[in-house]
Amino acid sequence: MASPRGITLYHSPASRAFTAYWMLEELGVSFSVKTVDIKKGEQKAAAYLKLNPAGKVPTLTDGDVVVSETPAIAIYLADRYGYGTLAPRIDDPARGPYLKWMVFSTAVVDPVATLHKNKIDLPGFDFSFGAFDDMVRVVTGVLKDRHYLLGDRFTGADVVLGGTLARLMYQKVLPETPELMDYRDRLTQRDAFHRAADATWPAEFYAAAIA
Repeated sequence: MASPRGITLYHSPASRAFTAYWMLEELGVSFSVKTVDIKKGEQKAAAYLKLNPAGKVPTLTDGDVVVSETPAIAIYLADRYGYGTLAPRIDDPARGPYLKWMVFSTAVVDPVATLHKNKIDLPGFDFSFGAFDDMVRVVTGVLKDRHYLLGDRFTGADVVLGGTLARLMYQKVLPETPELMDYRDRLTQRDAFHRAADATWPAEFYAAAIA
């Protein structure tokens, strides 16, 4: 594992920054946290916009490296600090599915479910991320008869999908199928999940997410 250059996570309570926090906890690397309170609009401050012009959290710095967007942060951290463990190696056949789920979790699951929550269901044929029912079918299908996305092997892809699912299932956006419920329960038993949740979620959110 590479030596950390000096990792800082720009994080906001009750936000999607939970996933990056969880990844750092799984890796066991030292890091500092700078709170960017999105409820107060601190993500639009000039100093923060220099790091992340989109004005979103999370953002991660590692020495001179700056990374934003949750899947990019997760891929960067897993490759640099968990290569061969949380991140399959480049010559591992599991590398392809791993990258697919890293991207699918935030490019498909999150936007489709968020639209559905707001009573917007778009026809899958016309949009690159597909329809809500198709997304649910794909996720429940891959989790059928397996513990994790890559089978019995926990990887960073489970952190990214799991962070998304925990929030969406708390919000009652996704159906409580046995596959999704069992998967969520396995992930929320991990110590790293608990440490990240304690740092990110309000107590009532956290309690419901792991119930």
